[in-house]
Amino acid sequence: MAKNSYAGKILRVDLTTGAITTEELGSEYIDLFLGGRGIASKILYEEVPPEVEPFDPANRLIFSPGALIGTGVPAASRTTVAARSPLTNMHGDGHSGASWGAELKRAGYDVLIFQGKAERPVYLYIDNDTVEIRDAAHLRGQFTSGVHSWARKTFGPDVCTVSIGPAGENLVRLAGVYHNGADKGVSARCGLGAVMGSKNLKAIVTRGTGDIGVADIAALKAAYKDYLDTIAVDPYVPPATKYGTCRFMGHRVKFGIHGAENWRYGAYPWETLDPEIFRSDYQVKAGACLACPVRCRRDYRVRTGPYAGVTAKLEWETIARSMTCGVTNPEAVIAWSNQCNHYGLDTEGTGDTIAFAMECFENGILTEKETEGLVLEFGNEAAWLEMTRRIALRQGELANILAEGTKRAAEKIGRGSERFAMHVKGGEMTAGDPRGMPVRAVSYATSTRGSDHLRSNPYIEEIMRPEEALQWFGTEEAADIKHGVRGKGKMLKFSEDFVTIGDILGLCKFAYYRSATFPYLYRKGVHLATRFYNACTGRDLSEEEMLMAGERAFNVEKAYNTRCGATRADDVIPRRFFEEPLLGGGPSGGAVVDLEKFDAILTEYYEDRRWDPDTGLPTRAGLERLGLNAIADDLEARGKLPVSDCGKVE
Repeated sequence: MAKNSYAGKILRVDLTTGAITTEELGSEYIDLFLGGRGIASKILYEEVPPEVEPFDPANRLIFSPGALIGTGVPAASRTTVAARSPLTNMHGDGHSGASWGAELKRAGYDVLIFQGKAERPVYLYIDNDTVEIRDAAHLRGQFTSGVHSWARKTFGPDVCTVSIGPAGENLVRLAGVYHNGADKGVSARCGLGAVMGSKNLKAIVTRGTGDIGVADIAALKAAYKDYLDTIAVDPYVPPATKYGTCRFMGHRVKFGIHGAENWRYGAYPWETLDPEIFRSDYQVKAGACLACPVRCRRDYRVRTGPYAGVTAKLEWETIARSMTCGVTNPEAVIAWSNQCNHYGLDTEGTGDTIAFAMECFENGILTEKETEGLVLEFGNEAAWLEMTRRIALRQGELANILAEGTKRAAEKIGRGSERFAMHVKGGEMTAGDPRGMPVRAVSYATSTRGSDHLRSNPYIEEIMRPEEALQWFGTEEAADIKHGVRGKGKMLKFSEDFVTIGDILGLCKFAYYRSATFPYLYRKGVHLATRFYNACTGRDLSEEEMLMAGERAFNVEKAYNTRCGATRADDVIPRRFFEEPLLGGGPSGGAVVDLEKFDAILTEYYEDRRWDPDTGLPTRAGLERLGLNAIADDLEARGKLPVSDCGKVE
């Protein structure tokens, strides 16, 4: 066999029995699912039926580095972590940069699967062929940064780690899985840190010294040169390199979609959070994930005042969710990011959950008695930070409730609080307010892991020219951001398949799946991604087959959620967006999501996906077109296929 970028092995660890085994990564995974999210989603579907609850030892925790990690392909740094989500009770995954995924592949493994539950806290030690379950009692309660520091002092500076903080140990459903400490990368969404904690798995310490092959080095070099030439002329790249992801403040200001104070205000005082302020007053260094020339990582430090000395890696979404809580002090934002990263919390889910509690407090549903003295008002930095700490530790009755996430918290609090719980399928909101942007609204509803802009990056309409929209989606109307309807469902389906490629190959979405023009976007995200994959693996996939790989993975996840009981009725967004005009004035002031447009786009989307538009269920025709015959059989046996198909096998 020609040398390629696959190690060829799955490492499986049963924490109940202590058994450690290896299996061949067979062609049934590689041929159709390629790597990363694709393989992780397929394994989750195969091994975790709906009868297995998220905290059941039989749930799997799957680590699946992207197919191109470690090859030197630019920005190939992303690892998928997947499990049945304790937050949504459906398909769950998170994606992180950092170098741990490459280290796992150098140790000889493409995928790592955990099952079972250890009797006491443990960590997994991997040093090439040496794989051992070891006692981690001394790591109990440690921050993510502390675990990583201990591992490097104990085993040497070349090891990489995956760990959870106290939040994961305490089964907080907002807990993430952290890679190489607190400031390198996190698989944040879906409560995967809680799944890791439920298995009594504190960390994975990994060293690999093997090679990761490349089938055609000349082809890799040629594609690399073309990638550098493309980003050199793409106007998207310079601001990303200058400001990092904080640059997206400009996007939210342009459209007036901040989602401030629990998704009520679109325009909001943002000037203190200007990217230039972060860059000039707080930036310590600009950095990059593995092999990335765009360099949008940022570390910040507060030098004076009550937060003096605090440092943190900080991304745009942390700033956005701070505004959701009414906080606009950049130094408090840096302190909060530091706190979440060390305790092991997802800033998006945590921010939304605290914002929910703040609105409950504002409306008298919660009082200082329930908050144990905290004045939980929007903009109260001290209360915000303290509630975050309490949630991580499940300290106090209210914090224990909020640690369950927004949906469950509202169900427990009741008294009309459900109106303020901003989530989709149990997953808290992300990115910008969807009012005034119909396709973004639908994209939150159709995401397979709860509300999530990264499931589709639904901004193609913002850069696409009318003639391009006509060519790709059948109508110029698809390029009309606020008023267009026809073609939007097709655009959304394409966007979801498109960005899934990045998660399969391990490519950063900022480096490949954002651009200033559609031609540059397609060139990076499909054309060059396919060339890189073929060069590294020795395969000969077409661009159409690469897009189909993204479509296939998305359909597996949809089928998983269908098996868990989801239907069209679950593909919806909070009532607030339909019924309450966006406050604050600005470009989208007064807007609501038009329900008729929403439903029309959703129906077109289902039809283009070959799913049943009445029920939202996958169809046999649609699944078999993608080679997912076994999944179609499984859904039919469970009574989860519609009687008639909405598409034909092609």
